[in-house]
Amino acid sequence: IFGCVPLWLASGSGAVSRRIMGTTVIGGMIAASLIAIFFIPVTFYVVERLFAARRQTLAPQQVP
Repeated sequence: IFGCVPLWLASGSGAVSRRIMGTTVIGGMIAASLIAIFFIPVTFYVVERLFAARRQTLAPQQVP
């Protein structure tokens, strides 16, 4: 992410297109990082709990 900061802060000829590209790349990398850090583990946890509850209800009852 920090490697794209010079692209984001570009000046001179073609600076407008570089700034747009830098903003897009940095924004995309931040969004992807947040999804990977927060959304994917939470989704995994919720799905695992749902399937664990389903396994318990579908498991045959053991008679002592």
